[in-house]
Amino acid sequence: MDNYTTKQKIKSIYRMLLELINGNLSHRISLIGDDKQFNEIATMLNDVAEKIQNAEYLNPYINHQKLKTPGIDHATSLIQKVQEYILDHLEAPLPSTKELSEMFDTNEFTLKEYFRNLLKTSVYQFYNDERLKKAHNLIQQTTLPLKQISFLCGFSNYTNFFKAFKKKYNYSPGEVKRIKG
Repeated sequence: MDNYTTKQKIKSIYRMLLELINGNLSHRISLIGDDKQFNEIATMLNDVAEKIQNAEYLNPYINHQKLKTPGIDHATSLIQKVQEYILDHLEAPLPSTKELSEMFDTNEFTLKEYFRNLLKTSVYQFYNDERLKKAHNLIQQTTLPLKQISFLCGFSNYTNFFKAFKKKYNYSPGEVKRIKG
């Protein structure tokens, strides 16, 4: 087994753990070939996610903003689906509103209007706020280096992450780490 494969397997295990911490219970690890130890860990983590998901436990460290109303209309249903997509893909760059509208079979104007009317924010601002919440939670709950946290939350540049975090919370990521420490 070469080092690259081992590193990728270890990364996928840690990513699964982070996804669990952040309440993404739909993420799963794929089993790989003949590596019994890795497959055992992957199966165990997948089972944990499945059991938590089936029990419908909410992560107490996450701000649950998903819309839940008995008589869901089209606008609410659409925005709920887009929110879930964004929350499940925080580590990836946000598709353009045109791409999102195509993914969810609507038009760009409607998507933007529904988002503003129902959530009082833009698609991008929702995405950015959720990435920063995830980063804040990871800083508080893990010992990961700040640069790694910024990349896990979809920031390709630590400086941009630092500025956005400081702008949102009025304190730096390092201050959270020091208070925690």
